[in-house]
Amino acid sequence: MDEEEIHALGPRWRSVFWVDIAREVREKGSRVVGSLKNQFGSFEKTQPGYYGELGSFIIQQTLYNMFPPATFDAELIAPLNPTEFIQRVLVPEVGIALIMEDMNLDVGEAVQTLRESVQYGVAMYPGDAEQAG
Repeated sequence: MDEEEIHALGPRWRSVFWVDIAREVREKGSRVVGSLKNQFGSFEKTQPGYYGELGSFIIQQTLYNMFPPATFDAELIAPLNPTEFIQRVLVPEVGIALIMEDMNLDVGEAVQTLRESVQYGVAMYPGDAEQAG
């Protein structure tokens, strides 16, 4: 698919994370993608790279405040629910935007950095909600 075709599909399809979810749904079915087992299996995919679990927590809380889950149009984010959409699409998208800004990278380089730095982020900034507040 070229850039024009992707643009015509709408903004969701410009998100590598949305495309990954669509691929998972096509391969596994929407029930499996939303299952608890699959959510644990996709933990690394939801992390904002070197910002770690603590960064993920802060980003999630900010997104929940900016975009309360009750305000989402379920049809636009199906098969995900609002919480899954925030965790699996918006959190890593924010991670990419921050990495692009931090390191002066383009989107492709930022996605690669995000994916390569997840282990570092989890080790250096483990999830501790008390630190965030």
